[in-house]
Amino acid sequence: MNLRDIAITSALAVSGVALWSHGANRLAAGGDLDYRPNPLGLKTSPYGAVVAIALQGGIESDWHGTMEAGGAATVCSACGHNHGAEGDACHRDQKSEASGSWIDHVELAATERTNPSPVTKGHQLYLRRQTEDQLKLAYELDPSNYANYNSYHLFLTEPSVGTRPVLTDKVIELANQTITYCLSEESDPRPALTAAAAAGNILELMFLHREQHTIEQMRQQLHTLDYALGKHQMLTEKWISSGEFQNLSPARQSEMLERLNFVVKVRDAAVKTIARLASPTADQASN
Repeated sequence: MNLRDIAITSALAVSGVALWSHGANRLAAGGDLDYRPNPLGLKTSPYGAVVAIALQGGIESDWHGTMEAGGAATVCSACGHNHGAEGDACHRDQKSEASGSWIDHVELAATERTNPSPVTKGHQLYLRRQTEDQLKLAYELDPSNYANYNSYHLFLTEPSVGTRPVLTDKVIELANQTITYCLSEESDPRPALTAAAAAGNILELMFLHREQHTIEQMRQQLHTLDYALGKHQMLTEKWISSGEFQNLSPARQSEMLERLNFVVKVRDAAVKTIARLASPTADQASN
């Protein structure tokens, strides 16, 4: 091959790479290269919501049973965590009631922790990461689930439990996506409560990094929280009048009320914080 052929081949190769890079950048900027697998279309579907709720039990069991495991004398054989000196005494009643249940015996055998040694730091990190991955999957299956979203948010923002540090902007982006998704629901009042919780989480991050956010931005976020609470109240009233609210179990009804009370307390605290930050005395104190 002579120099002329080499030059032509090299020029064509460089041109091809340049054109490919230019096209790839435009596709990436538009999100065309994003890959978000959704097997069987489960994510954000009614079936996905059911699976997301089912995942909560496994996540809670794994976290509860391994992160607090202690010595052989105090490890509970039913759930694997450390109850203190009484050991399995707190589960004695449950065991006696379920003594004849084969399924309960199988569940006990599957969840019993037989290693008498405490969990190592490395194993804890692995388990925390596994829990974080399960929480992410549960959130993706149903972003409107209050418990799944807030648990995932905790893992992303709390270094003592999370394993992958995330920038505040990414956490706020996740919360905004949650708000948008939840407020699109026009029948079930519970997603609006999740949206209100997400707005409260954004406000908390704004307060922690108040030098990056204005008072007006905080007030706008508070308005979003109020809008979500208002929509929750409106949809709840429709549910009550139509009788759909009564279809919920007493435990679910109580759970929704407890979450509402908590979000309202967060909202009231945010109002006071914004008022304090907006006051002239706050500016003087910061100076």
